[in-house]
Amino acid sequence: MKILVVEDHQSLRTMLAAGLAAFGHEVTVAADGEEGIEIVKNLSGELDAVVTDRQMPKRDGFEVARFVKAHFPAVKVVMMTADLGDEVERRAFAAGVDAALQKPFASLERFENFLRALVEAR
Repeated sequence: MKILVVEDHQSLRTMLAAGLAAFGHEVTVAADGEEGIEIVKNLSGELDAVVTDRQMPKRDGFEVARFVKAHFPAVKVVMMTADLGDEVERRAFAAGVDAALQKPFASLERFENFLRALVEAR
């Protein structure tokens, strides 16, 4: 799969990218929502999934999700957040997010299995 990871915390961004790449995925990274949107534009719909943080500088995960779904509705969007609650989840789904997950994850392998199943369910 071709995956874009949009995360402003370098350590988590690096861990996710390396972990997903170890599972055989082609991973691109962005350090904030603005950079993520630019990468989505440049890849012209080649992505299978975008994994985005919720709170980031410049543009947040809601904006990333709205852009992706407006231009490439088949691309799956997973939002990660440290404070997942009913209101955040409602806003995420309203923005077009396919799944909202609490971070940190219990297991990168479980996350990868979830992401693969989500993309393959198209």
